[in-house]
Amino acid sequence: MPALQGRARPRDRRRPHDLLVRERAGRRPAVSRLVWVQGTQLTPASSALAAADRATDRVLLVESLPHVARGRLHRHKAAFVLAAMRRFADELRADGWEVDEVPLAARVSFDDALRDAVRRHGATGLLAMEPSGWTSRARLLALDLGVPVELTPDAMFLCGRGEFADWAGTRKRLRMQEFYAWMRRGHDVLVDADGEPIGGQWSFDPANRETFAAWRRSGAAERPTPPPAIDPDDPVLAAVQDDLDRLAPGLVGRRDDFWLPSTRAEARRWLADFAATRLPEFGPYEDVSDPGDPWLRHATISPMLNVGLLGPREVIDAALAEHAAGRAPLASVEGFVRQVLGWREYVNGVYWLRMPGYAALNALDAHAPVPPALADGAPTAMACVGAVAATVERHAWAHHIDRLMVLSNLMLLVGTEPRAANRWFVERFCDGYDWVMQANVTGMGLFADGGQMSTKPYAAGGAYLKRMTGHCKGCRFDPARRTGEDACPFTTLYWDFTARHLDRLRSNPRTAQAARGWDRFDAAEQAAIRARAAEVVDGILAGRL
Repeated sequence: MPALQGRARPRDRRRPHDLLVRERAGRRPAVSRLVWVQGTQLTPASSALAAADRATDRVLLVESLPHVARGRLHRHKAAFVLAAMRRFADELRADGWEVDEVPLAARVSFDDALRDAVRRHGATGLLAMEPSGWTSRARLLALDLGVPVELTPDAMFLCGRGEFADWAGTRKRLRMQEFYAWMRRGHDVLVDADGEPIGGQWSFDPANRETFAAWRRSGAAERPTPPPAIDPDDPVLAAVQDDLDRLAPGLVGRRDDFWLPSTRAEARRWLADFAATRLPEFGPYEDVSDPGDPWLRHATISPMLNVGLLGPREVIDAALAEHAAGRAPLASVEGFVRQVLGWREYVNGVYWLRMPGYAALNALDAHAPVPPALADGAPTAMACVGAVAATVERHAWAHHIDRLMVLSNLMLLVGTEPRAANRWFVERFCDGYDWVMQANVTGMGLFADGGQMSTKPYAAGGAYLKRMTGHCKGCRFDPARRTGEDACPFTTLYWDFTARHLDRLRSNPRTAQAARGWDRFDAAEQAAIRARAAEVVDGILAGRL
C-alpha cells in the first residue's frame, strides 16, 4: 500500500492550517509516541492527552472513508463528527500539539491508517484513550502495529468501568434507581449534608408525565424554543460537506438540513440556551411528543456529550445553577440530571459489564428485518411511523418517546432481529453508538435481554400513542380498534404480542394485567386479532402498510 500522507492540500482558504502543518514538519524532533484521538473522544479532558508529552508525542486523527461509507450511515452524523474532528485538531494545534490528520480522501481503514502512521513517524508506541465500543477496543488490541499499545481510562463518563463493576458486584439485581442514588451521593448532586435527596425524594418522575393534551392546553406548543441555529456557511463544515458530496454520495439525509454544532464553544452555547429557555419546562413535558416540534423542551445535547464536546459534569452543573438561581424547578432539574448522571452512566456501565455476550441476546426469538418504512423510507399509512421516519431522515434525531414507543415498539411488535435493529439505530442517529444502543434498543426497546435493563417489555398499543403524542391526529387508523382494516396496527400487534408471549407476561406482576386483558376476549375475538395481526405484519414487512 502506498504511504499515506497527513492532511496537506493545495492552498485553500477553507483549511489554512494545512500549510502550517507542512511548514512545521521540518523543525519537528523525532516522534516518541502517536496519540490516537478517535472521533468520539474530542474532549480536552482526554486521559490520553493528559498522559502524553507535547514535546515528543504527536496526535493522530483519522478520517476513515470505509467506516463512513459502510452500511446506511446518516450524513448528519458523518458531517458532525468529521467537522468536530477538524475543529478539535485546530484547537490542539493552538494548544501546542503537533497533529497529523489522515483525510477522508485517503480512503483508508482505521487499521491501515494506524499502521502507516506508525511507520511514517517512526513511533515507538501508540497511546489511546479506551475506545467507547467493545468491537473497536478488541480490534485495536488485536492489531499488529509492531509497537506497544497503551490504553488510558475513558474520561467521557463520571463512573469508570471498574467502578461500575465494583458497584454491580454488590447487587443481586441491577437497578438504575439504586445506581442513580449512589451516584448522586458520590458526586454530591441534589443531596443534603446527610446524603439524602433534596426535596425528599430521589425521583420526581411521577410529576413529569403530562400528556400531549396538557401540552397543547398549556400554550407551550405555541412557544417553540428550538436550539440555536448554526452557521451553514462555516468554512470547515462546508469543506466536510464537499468531501461527503464527492466521496460518500450514498449517505442518508440531505446536506441542507444539517443543524449540529461542531465546536466546544458552540456546544456550550447550546447548553446555556437549553438551561435558560427549555429546562424550566423540561420536566412536566419530558415524555410528550409533538410531530410539529422535534425538539420541544429537550436539550438536544446528547450528540455533543457522546463525542466529548461537552462533559457530563459541566452539563449537570449548568442545570444545578439554574435551580440554585430560582429559574428552574426542582422536578425539571432532577429529571434532567437523572438522564445524565443516572441513565447515561448506567447504560454505559451495563454495556461494559455485559459485553460481548449482550449483543447476541435474543430472548424473544425475533428474526424479522427492519421494516422497509425505516430501512428504506418506504411509504407507510401509519401516521406516527411516517412522521418519525421523516424526522430521522431529516435530522438524524428523534424524541426519546418516538424512539422507544414508535420505532422500537414497532420493531418489538413485528419481531425485528436485535442486531439488525441496533445497527439501524447506530447508523441513523447522530447520537447513536454501540454503547448507547445496546442497552437502549437491545435491552429496553426490544426486551432481547429478557429483563436485564427493564422489568417489562415496552410494548404499547395505539391508546398510549394517542395519549402522549400528536401523531394520531388525521391518521386513518383508529387506536381504539383491535381488528378490521381501520384498526390501529399498534393496537392489533400489541394484543398479538401479548398472545405470543402470554406465559412470560402472566408471570410478571407489571404485565399480568395485559395477560388478563387477553383472557377476557372470547375465542372468536382472539382468533380475529391473531389473523389481522398476521396481515399487518406481512404488510409492514413488505412495505405495503
